[in-house]
Amino acid sequence: MRVIDHISDLHFCRVDQRAADALLARLNADPAHLVVVSGDLTMRARRREYRAARAFLDGLQMPWLAVPGNHDITAYYPWERFLDPFGRWQAMIAPDTEPMFEDEEIQVIGLNTVSRGGMHLQWENGNIPRAGLLRVLRRLRRLPEGPFRIVVAHHPFLAPPEQPSTPLVGRGERALRDLVRGGVRLVLSGHLHVGFYNTHAITAEEGDSLTVLQAGSATSTRLRGEPNAYNRVTVENRRARWTAYHWDGEAWR
Repeated sequence: MRVIDHISDLHFCRVDQRAADALLARLNADPAHLVVVSGDLTMRARRREYRAARAFLDGLQMPWLAVPGNHDITAYYPWERFLDPFGRWQAMIAPDTEPMFEDEEIQVIGLNTVSRGGMHLQWENGNIPRAGLLRVLRRLRRLPEGPFRIVVAHHPFLAPPEQPSTPLVGRGERALRDLVRGGVRLVLSGHLHVGFYNTHAITAEEGDSLTVLQAGSATSTRLRGEPNAYNRVTVENRRARWTAYHWDGEAWR
């Protein structure tokens, strides 16, 4: 059995500090095997925000894995955004924007969906570049078969069931088909500040499917109709189940 705490959209420097302090204490009091952070550690990718995010990560008493979100690249310095968009991330969080964690029961791979720009104005919705998807698929092919496979990304691949018109990551539908065929059975993501899950199947005949599990915002004050939340995922016998925990202003429940 493996336990993963899935947190997302921390947005340091726009956080509920009581929720953040209580979250760190709760995660350490009942440690998972891995903490997964699906992006937006900062609000505007400022260095002081990165320092606050790094201090939170350094306070964790278990391994962690993080991928960047659209807020983790600068919007203020266009030369940096286009020429070195992940320089601050790599200097202050981790050298790899697509990290991996592997043991005998789980394989967790990051997929960077952040877009530095494009021929449209909705850059915040993200995109899955062909090279990035191929890189993940090659890594999957090299891994031993058997462990439960999970991909972590920032942007949503599937819409909330009650909001089918929600903007999704570019090339997400194609990516899901390829990931299912690559043996991935769970995708962890964020961005929407809304928690939900949805299931994607290739075809009814093939029978292969994966679940997309979204986390709400763990610590941000920028809420969208839901309280701060995170997911605890338990993987056992190659199946995943999860529980959502919410901050009620006093405690995580």
